[in-house]
Amino acid sequence: MDICIKQWNNLILNCRFDNTYKMAWSKALVELAVNTNETREGIVIFDLDDIANLCLKYYWNQTIYFDLIQSPNMKKPPEIISSTKDLITLFFTKKQSVQPIRFEKIDFNKIELAREYELAIRNIVKTLKQDVCWRFKIVNHEEYEIYELDRNEGKVFFNKNNVVTLKAYSDFLFTLINYRWTQMLEGFNYSPRISRKVRAIDENNIRRTSLKKFHQNLDLMFEDSKRKCFYCGENIADNEISVDHVIPWSYMFSDDLWNLVYCHKGENSEKSNRLPSEEDITRLEERNKLLLDLIQNNNKDYDQLQIAVEKDYVKKFWISFKG
Repeated sequence: MDICIKQWNNLILNCRFDNTYKMAWSKALVELAVNTNETREGIVIFDLDDIANLCLKYYWNQTIYFDLIQSPNMKKPPEIISSTKDLITLFFTKKQSVQPIRFEKIDFNKIELAREYELAIRNIVKTLKQDVCWRFKIVNHEEYEIYELDRNEGKVFFNKNNVVTLKAYSDFLFTLINYRWTQMLEGFNYSPRISRKVRAIDENNIRRTSLKKFHQNLDLMFEDSKRKCFYCGENIADNEISVDHVIPWSYMFSDDLWNLVYCHKGENSEKSNRLPSEEDITRLEERNKLLLDLIQNNNKDYDQLQIAVEKDYVKKFWISFKG
């Protein structure tokens, strides 16, 4: 393996678990290397503004879909994460919706958030200058000269040959960075399926599938198809029916019968990613026990529901979601 890649491998695998900044930084550098064709006298120059934009992209997508915690200090989240969350809040307010949208699909000028976006980029650049760009190169008190810095000008200088090497090994490096990032996130989050979440974001593979396939089993709880809302207890008209994840989909990242209920569309939208109450959790546990008695043993969802009841999934995942 090229000496340059060995150094990157060592830096990524041995960095501290204070937060995930170095993973975002290294990932941005590799992505820029893959997409650049500009050189000057054997030197490739990356601008901190471009690196900050990519860091914002990574944290935006991980946060807006899954709200993943990026450091062990819950009382003082990393400044880059605070800037990202502030921008997401403004985005939701502007759109009057909490529907998550990937960073790459947003035109901040068009939705009149250009100034707020630029402020987020400036804040991220400041943190990258102060805490990340120079620290990334140091591991076990040894500094690797994998690039040069001009922190005043906000520039990162790479040898052209090293950029060519980063391109050649980009698949390996992206996999390594995601692996290490996942390890870090598992130390900060109780959230399940973190590896799948990180991978799905990179692969642009976040899909909300139709839940109509669960209607047949959910209908077993109601006579004459008179479906009632799990939350308010009132009957639901056919044009108002919705299937809701009691413990939010953004946390579970899966569709499981034991976590699905009927409710009014309006209540589903209003609930969003809110923590369910203990009363809701108790009722869901009782519902699952009753539903298990009603489902035929040969039903494909029977085994899954039985395991969920026996292993107390509802209470366990609710407690972990509470954090």
